[in-house]
Amino acid sequence: MNNNSIGVIIIYVVFLAVLILPTYFANKKKKKQKAELMENLKVGARIITVGGIQGTITNVFTDTVEMKIDKNARMTVLKSAVERIETK
Repeated sequence: MNNNSIGVIIIYVVFLAVLILPTYFANKKKKKQKAELMENLKVGARIITVGGIQGTITNVFTDTVEMKIDKNARMTVLKSAVERIETK
């Protein structure tokens, strides 16, 4: 290998790092935010699921939450299906 080939390889490595690293850190940040959200699920919190269903948490289990979506309608969803906690 000559110096020119090494220079081209270095340019490719730097180029790939510039493309991959921002994506890696953004995904890491999203995973952290999702973990914090799942830890903060409490009874009485208003939530919205990834499917757009809105309700109030009535029970919190290990992997799921039970939510009241109407007077007599309750639904159990995975914690990972909770998109966000609604603020007033």
